[in-house]
Amino acid sequence: MELQGYVYANDGMTISIKAMHTQMSMLNVHTDNIASYGVPGYQKKSPVITSFAEILGPNSLDEATSTEIGRLRRSGNPLDIALNTPGYFQKLNAYGGVDLTRDGRFHVDKDGYLKALDGKRILSAAGLPVRFPMIPDDLEKKVKINPNGEVQLYDTRNGNLISVATIGVANEQGAAAGEVDMKQGYVEDSNVMLQDEYMAIMPLRREFEANRQMFIVQNDNLSRMIQELGRTQ
Repeated sequence: MELQGYVYANDGMTISIKAMHTQMSMLNVHTDNIASYGVPGYQKKSPVITSFAEILGPNSLDEATSTEIGRLRRSGNPLDIALNTPGYFQKLNAYGGVDLTRDGRFHVDKDGYLKALDGKRILSAAGLPVRFPMIPDDLEKKVKINPNGEVQLYDTRNGNLISVATIGVANEQGAAAGEVDMKQGYVEDSNVMLQDEYMAIMPLRREFEANRQMFIVQNDNLSRMIQELGRTQ
């Protein structure tokens, strides 16, 4: 009977430890959301518990990304572009691959390439880097970006608008997105709602404290059990 009690207490402690690890991992998701509240284009994450959480512990935790459109804020910068539809801008990384982002704060480099803040080139719908044939000296007056992503440049040589390229938008799988609505001169702030994150944290903290107290009780019981076993030998 004493051995069975030892095994029971040990299993209970393991369950409490795994539960605390899981709750800490869930808390980290919410605190990351809070920390990224002011990051343009950031999409909030939600912790998702899969089956057998009591056995797998934190390994049962997955994350779901919210595709809800964030708050659109007027910036006045002609190369700031906000996506008012689901999807992602595409950036060419150093390895020849493509990174996805909803942060549309772009600029033109000295070679005429449209780039993200991190220096990566923005890709067109054709999969090629967007490049201006000439560097505009007045972005506000000479660069127009249509809702469908077409970039137009005012050519001072003939007074016409020329089409530079159409900015590509992809879905989560990297395929071309369907309907697109871009807002020139706007920045998409994160879609994190702080009040929702704080409300989600409160019950997790209570559950973590409850499991911590349960662990302490079980640990005390196990210590006494071991002492009693030692005295009987």
